[in-house]
Amino acid sequence: MRNRFAIFIFVILFTLVPMQGYIPVFAEQTRAELEADLANLEAQIKALTNSISETKQQGASLKNDISVLAKKIEQSKLKIKAQDAAIARLTQNISEKDRTLKILNEKMDREKDSLAQIMRKTRYLEQYSLLDFGLQSNSLSTFFSDVDSFSTLNRALNQSFKDIRATEDEINQVKTQLEDSKDEETQKKLAQQAVKKQVELNQKEKNSLLTITKNQETQYKKVLVAREKEAATIRARLFELRDAGSISFGTAYDFALAASKTTGVRPALILAILMQESSLGINVGACYLRDYSTGDGVGIKTGDVKKRVMKPDRDVPVFTSFLSKLGRDPQKTPVSCWIPAYSGGSPTGWGGAMGPSQFIPSTWKLFENRIEKITGASVADPWKPYHAITATSLYLADLGAVAGNEVSERNAACKYYSGRSCASSSAGAGYGNSVMKKLYSMQADIDKLQR
Repeated sequence: MRNRFAIFIFVILFTLVPMQGYIPVFAEQTRAELEADLANLEAQIKALTNSISETKQQGASLKNDISVLAKKIEQSKLKIKAQDAAIARLTQNISEKDRTLKILNEKMDREKDSLAQIMRKTRYLEQYSLLDFGLQSNSLSTFFSDVDSFSTLNRALNQSFKDIRATEDEINQVKTQLEDSKDEETQKKLAQQAVKKQVELNQKEKNSLLTITKNQETQYKKVLVAREKEAATIRARLFELRDAGSISFGTAYDFALAASKTTGVRPALILAILMQESSLGINVGACYLRDYSTGDGVGIKTGDVKKRVMKPDRDVPVFTSFLSKLGRDPQKTPVSCWIPAYSGGSPTGWGGAMGPSQFIPSTWKLFENRIEKITGASVADPWKPYHAITATSLYLADLGAVAGNEVSERNAACKYYSGRSCASSSAGAGYGNSVMKKLYSMQADIDKLQR
């Protein structure tokens, strides 16, 4: 037994020696080149943006309009190239993560094999007592050596557990990074499709202007009149706000633009979120709070009892407090109903979201002071369009939305709905995708107002 035991200890400890440098680094030069290309393209895009602004400031004329459109087309083509570079970088990153994941899984298999061997031998050795070791040892020194070897085996067992846990953590981390990269790649491709569509529209308008000669100034004036008419139609169009009726799109845009100057979130994203919430409101419906102790209420249209309308301890006191300041009746003020959801057979979540921005009372309280400062109001009102639009803008900024960065905007939209990033929530991802589609449509209308 003595010789077999010593040999086994040697083999086990050898298999537990960590393999250094097991995660390879691929194509660093290519990645650096992609980063450089992307930075160069972004610099060109920024220069064209400044040039477009300068040309617009020169006033409306046929020549300037054609120049602006030509620059916009060139800018969009550069954006497409930049997105190609970003997608290539992400594709490379995904491939590397896939390879890393494979290597980590193989490492995990080796560690589990080692663990199984150690556990089998440990169970075998645990059948023997110290007396057994003593009887089978040729001398006192051999006895203590055997006992020490058994102790070493136990330490190896503990180390093996730690190695497996560490590898599991690495695998989970790489999986998360992989999902994030795939999610970002998807969003880049969606954004690229929107830019390509905009190129087609700008090219069509440019071609139309090019058909107007210098002797057709009257024809150009007709183009300007048509633009003004289209802009007026867009501004006058009704913009639905959940639980607050409707205002003109022009007014909604002005509010969003004012909020954007403070938060840096682009107006199109703010309005897309509010439009999405309005669409959800049609499907979910609204409730009135009735029982302050349980948080139950009734459906506004049906009068049926509705459970979990508002969380009693967290939201009801806040709700009744600021409604008192607004002079509103808490039992006649619309809030969202609970969307039935269960975990392990128990209900989860609550209703109680308020107004166009759909903040629950405790969340609204976090933004009250900032809303009042921006709007100049004495009390922030979730049902006032300007206040709601400002609140949405502030929250999106806190969630990481960066104007023009579609990935950050989509992630902020997902978090706005689910509290988690798009990659971490399928429901949030669906919400984010829907918001981004609305954003592109909204941005097209805003561009027409800014011509």
